[in-house]
Amino acid sequence: MRPDSSHFFPPTRGFTLIELLLAIAIAAIALTIVNMTFFESHRRIESVGHYKETYQMVRIVMDRIIKDLSCAYVPSADREMTDDDISLYRFVGINATEDGKDKDSIYLTTTTDLGLPSLHGGICEVGYFLKEMEESQDRYYLIRKDDCTFHYDMTTSGREMELAENVIAMNIVYIDKDFNEQEEWTLDSALYLPYQVRVTITFAIGEEHSEFTGVASLVLSSVQLKKAQG
Repeated sequence: MRPDSSHFFPPTRGFTLIELLLAIAIAAIALTIVNMTFFESHRRIESVGHYKETYQMVRIVMDRIIKDLSCAYVPSADREMTDDDISLYRFVGINATEDGKDKDSIYLTTTTDLGLPSLHGGICEVGYFLKEMEESQDRYYLIRKDDCTFHYDMTTSGREMELAENVIAMNIVYIDKDFNEQEEWTLDSALYLPYQVRVTITFAIGEEHSEFTGVASLVLSSVQLKKAQG
């Protein structure tokens, strides 16, 4: 008599529908977690890249502005100067606000050297201001404008150069010889350069806004101009 094989091998059974659905659900959850981790890591890498590019741009921009301001020029005070004489060495800081955002600008005579063959040394008028970006109404280009020709008052010509983009605001504060803060400055009124100038620029980095501040000490701030009467 042959033994019954069912006593030695337990009967097999296939997956039930519930078990199959549960396995699919677990696999889907695991795949979702892996994808989320991957995309989050990718987003963080891109964010770090944006911050790195922005910080590098800010460093270059601030270095350019601080050099221009530090080399702001006025002639020695050994003679009386007319209004026209003073207008040759303009230093004008304009305070402006639009939609609650600072949009200050500044125009000055400086002896800084850009290192370009065509503009090596000399005295130039330099201006910094914001210009609205065409593709975005709440972001601006930071423009540097220079004019090295002989002229009175602020230039109406000159060459413009985009130093930065995605700027949200620019605030400029002037510190006088008594260490008081001023929102505006004109050389023909003060008859001397501010002791220091503090520039704060707000940049858009992705969806975030970051402020960067630089302070320039003006070498010739101790020069007091003499204005001719009449």
